[in-house]
Amino acid sequence: MNILATIEARMGASRLPGKVMLSLQGAPMLHHKIRRVRRSKYIDGVKVLTTVDETDKIILDFCHSIHCSVSAGSVNDVMDRIIDGTKQEKPDIIVQLTADNPLIEPDLIDDCVKFLMENELDYVSNSLSQNVPLGLNVRCFKREALLKAAKICEDPLLRVHGGYFIQTLPKYFKIGENPVSSDYLQKNVRLTVDEPSDFELIRRIYGQLYPKNEDFNFYDVVKLFKRHPELQFINEKVLQKSVGDG
Repeated sequence: MNILATIEARMGASRLPGKVMLSLQGAPMLHHKIRRVRRSKYIDGVKVLTTVDETDKIILDFCHSIHCSVSAGSVNDVMDRIIDGTKQEKPDIIVQLTADNPLIEPDLIDDCVKFLMENELDYVSNSLSQNVPLGLNVRCFKREALLKAAKICEDPLLRVHGGYFIQTLPKYFKIGENPVSSDYLQKNVRLTVDEPSDFELIRRIYGQLYPKNEDFNFYDVVKLFKRHPELQFINEKVLQKSVGDG
């Protein structure tokens, strides 16, 4: 069973351009994301999926410099970008991730993949109904399921979300949600980076925790929030875009 984690990364984010290359503790946010994903026990490889846009050449060059597999594909059609970007590896299972979630938990990745394999499912997410904090979301699916879904999906606002479309087709695919520890069910915690205030929170979390332990986890973040409850208010006014917004 070949399992590949893909990380979508581009410079052209509308609300915070260039965010994936912003510096956290002396390294781009993308670098930290790659490091954390590589700690997964189930993943056989990690590949960054950027775009053919000229502004994304910096991402290609950076990935080459740290010997991380990378490919450039469609700017807006993420479904195609994943399919084309995994043609060489042809993984059985794809874990779809994004570079703007630099606090991803390797254990959550492993739990998601394990649940899919043990239950012989086509698609698994830890966030179908559970209030997992934004930034710790994981979805994984069989590449075969993505290929089938791509033939059905014609809506560009859905294709931009990659494998998400699979979960809207329970008649065609076996879909599941892996349970997570109640410790992760933090409804009002936002750990993704869309706007400057999101990055400021992540910057402060890394500033407090990374120098002491480069492999800090979500439990360390929770303890930090208890010591400094004001941190959670830094990005409280950020509104999350809906799927329909693309």
